[in-house]
Amino acid sequence: MPAVSKYIDEVFHFPGQWDMPSICGLKIVSGGAQTVVIVTNLYEENPGTSISRWVAPLAMMICEKYQISYDQLVFIEHNPDRKSNLDFYKETFDVVAFNIEDNKLSKPVWKRIEKKEADALLF
Repeated sequence: MPAVSKYIDEVFHFPGQWDMPSICGLKIVSGGAQTVVIVTNLYEENPGTSISRWVAPLAMMICEKYQISYDQLVFIEHNPDRKSNLDFYKETFDVVAFNIEDNKLSKPVWKRIEKKEADALLF
């Protein structure tokens, strides 16, 4: 299993709900006491489960594959701008906080942040 060097930017394949092949964008920036993981919904390219519906299992898969401690994890869900006049299609960033129970992530809670706040976490 590869450990995070300093920076990863890739398309991540994962078995979603009911083992449905699924994909998302994945960016990982490691530094200091935290590792920032940004997962991006790929909408049309994703044949399977969305990030929001599978957030805790997805976060655990990423942590396991890249050897990220749950205690160091800053997990951000990113929804890109879908080029619409409707507000719910605008770009969003949400920090997702989890409880750690029996060495598993559970009970996700989303907190909306501005793009500049997400950028500040990366640098």
